Amino acid sequence: MFNIVGYFMLASFQQGQDVIRMLGFNTGVAVNSRHTIMVSCLVVFWGWQNFRSARLITHLKAFHFSEFYRKYAVRTLVIVPRVFGIIPVLILAYSTYVANQRFIPLIFFYLSIGIILYLFLVYRRKLIVYLMTKNLPIRFLLDYIPVKNDAYPSAFILAKQGFWIWQRVIMLILIFGLIFLFPISFSRFVGASGIVILALSCWLVFYSLLSLLENRYKIPFVFICFLCWIGFSFLNNNHELRTLQSSSPDKRLYLDTYINNWLQTKHQTEDTVQVYLVACEGGGIRAAYWSNNVLSELSIKDSNFKSKVLAFSTVSGGSLGAMSFNLAAKCYKNPVVARNSVRKFLKKDFLSPIMAYAMFPDAVQRFLPFPVTRLDRAAVLERTWEQSWEEVNKDCPDYFQKGFLESDLTGKDKMGSLLFLNATHIETGKRVLVSPVKFGSNQFYETTDILYTVNKDTRVSSAVLLSARFPYLTPAALILDTNNNRWGHVGDGGYYENLGISTILDIYTRLRTISDIKNIPLKVSFIFIRNTKDFSKTTALNSLYEVMAPIEAYLNVWYKSGGYNLNMIKNLSLRKNDKIMNFALPRFENDIIPLGWSLSKQATDYIDSQVEGVVNAQVNKIKNPPKYYTKPAD
Repeated sequence: MFNIVGYFMLASFQQGQDVIRMLGFNTGVAVNSRHTIMVSCLVVFWGWQNFRSARLITHLKAFHFSEFYRKYAVRTLVIVPRVFGIIPVLILAYSTYVANQRFIPLIFFYLSIGIILYLFLVYRRKLIVYLMTKNLPIRFLLDYIPVKNDAYPSAFILAKQGFWIWQRVIMLILIFGLIFLFPISFSRFVGASGIVILALSCWLVFYSLLSLLENRYKIPFVFICFLCWIGFSFLNNNHELRTLQSSSPDKRLYLDTYINNWLQTKHQTEDTVQVYLVACEGGGIRAAYWSNNVLSELSIKDSNFKSKVLAFSTVSGGSLGAMSFNLAAKCYKNPVVARNSVRKFLKKDFLSPIMAYAMFPDAVQRFLPFPVTRLDRAAVLERTWEQSWEEVNKDCPDYFQKGFLESDLTGKDKMGSLLFLNATHIETGKRVLVSPVKFGSNQFYETTDILYTVNKDTRVSSAVLLSARFPYLTPAALILDTNNNRWGHVGDGGYYENLGISTILDIYTRLRTISDIKNIPLKVSFIFIRNTKDFSKTTALNSLYEVMAPIEAYLNVWYKSGGYNLNMIKNLSLRKNDKIMNFALPRFENDIIPLGWSLSKQATDYIDSQVEGVVNAQVNKIKNPPKYYTKPAD
C-alpha cells in the first residue's frame, strides 16, 4: 500500500513530478544538490523499511509452501523481501524519467544505489556473521533471525528484536519532534520529495510495529486506529480560521458608496473614466506566479495601470498572486523591482512545510479526541508565507502578518483597488467573499461576507488561504460566528467558480448602475488571467470508468466553466466602449506546471518567457500568435 501511494505521489501527480525535476547535482541551484543527497539517503531508508516489513510479515505468517516444494518456499521467503527492498529505488528512478521526459544521469545514479542495496541484502547474513566473530564495540547492534518456512511467534520477535524496535520508536518520536518544532526550516532542509519518502517510511515502520503488537496481544490495533479516525472526527477539528481583534469590519464603506466616490473623483480629471476589472483564475502556485507576472507586465507597460483597476476578483492561487502584486506595489514604487520581489517570494518552497505537517503532526491529530490548533497544517502554510515574505522584502516585512483590513490596500484616500477573495461555503455551496467593503444581498447573489460573519479581521495570509484551501492538502477552514457557534466550513473558491467572473459581473452591474445615475461615461475593460489547460479527451474512457468518470467530469467541467462564463460575458449587452482581454498561460500536452505550492526553475523560467508575448498579443490585438504558444525545446 505504501509503495502504491509513493508511486502516485512521485510519478503520477504533477506536483510530485515537478519536485523530482528539481533534483540533481548540476542544476545550478545549491539547495537542489542537498535535496538530492537527502533523497538518495532516504530512499535507502525506505527500501530498508520495505525489506524489514516484508521480512516481518513472512516471519509472522506461515505460507505452507512446503506442501509443494520446501526448497522453493524458503527461497521465496528470502527473495520477496529483497525485491520489496529495491522497489522504492525503482519508483524514484521511474519518477525521475517521467519528470524529465528522458533518461538523465541521475536515473543511473539511483539505479546504482538500488544495485548496491540489493547486494547488501543478499550478502547481509555473511557480513553480520563475520562482524559477530570480531570483538567490536558495535557487536550489540548485530542481530539476525534465520528464515524458515514456519511462522515465528511474535513474542520471540519482540524479545529478539527489542533493541531495534525501541530504536525505531525513538526515531519516529524524534522526526515528529523536529517537524513540530521546526516545521519550516527542517522541512525545507529535507525538501518536498524527501519529506514524502520520509513520511512513507515512518508510517510503514509504525504500522509494521502495530501489526506485530496486534499479532502478539490479539488486539485489533489497526482497526481501532481506523475507528478512532472516524469517531474522533466529530471532536477534533483543529482547522479554525485564525482571526484578529483589530479593525472591525463594521467600519468598512458600502460597495455602492465606494464605487460612487471612486467614479466621482476620477471624473474630475477624465471625461470618460477608464475602468479595469480584473479576474485571476485559481490554480495553486502556478496561478499565483502567472497572475503576478501578467499584472506586473501590464504595470510596466502602463504606469497608471493599477490606478485604473477598480476591483480584483481572485480565486485560490490567483488570490496569492494578486495579493502579492498589490502588497509589492504598495512597498515599491518601481514596478520592475516589485515584480522581481514577488517572483523571488513565489519561488520559495511553500510545499515542504505543509507536506511535513500534513504527514506527521496533523496526521497524528486525526487520532486524538480533542483539537490541537498547534497541529493545524493550514496555519503552517500561512506562517510559511509570512516568513518567506519577510525574508524577501526587508522594507515591508510584516505585510502578510497584518490584518486584511489593516493592510489598507485601497489607501487612505480610498481610491485604490478593491481586492475580493472568492471562497466557497462547503455546507451550502454558496459563494463566500473576503471583502474590503460591505455589500447587500441585492448586490451579490447568495453571497456571505465572511468578515461580517465572524465580526473580526483576519491576517492577510489567512484571508488568502481561505480562498485557496483546495483538497486534500489544505483543509477547509472551520468558521465560528460572533456567538462562537459553528457557522460552517469554507473551502477553495474554485468549488464555486474558478475564474471569479460571478463577482466581477456583480461589480460591473453596480458600476454601470451608478455611472448611469451620475451620468459618468465609462470605458470598461475586463481582464481575465487564466492558467489552466483543457483536460478533455477525444477518446472514451476504456478502464476503471466507474472510478474515473466522476474525476474526469469534475476536471473538465472545472476547466470549461471559465470558458462558459467568458462566452456568457461576450453575449451580454456590453456597452460600446467595453472590451475583454484574456491573458491565458500557453500550455502544451504533458507539460509539468503543477497546481500545488512549489514550482521548479524549469516551470518558472517557462512562465517568465511567455508573459511578455502574451501581454503584447492582447494589448496590441495580435491576431496570429507568435511561436511562444508552442512547446519549448528541451
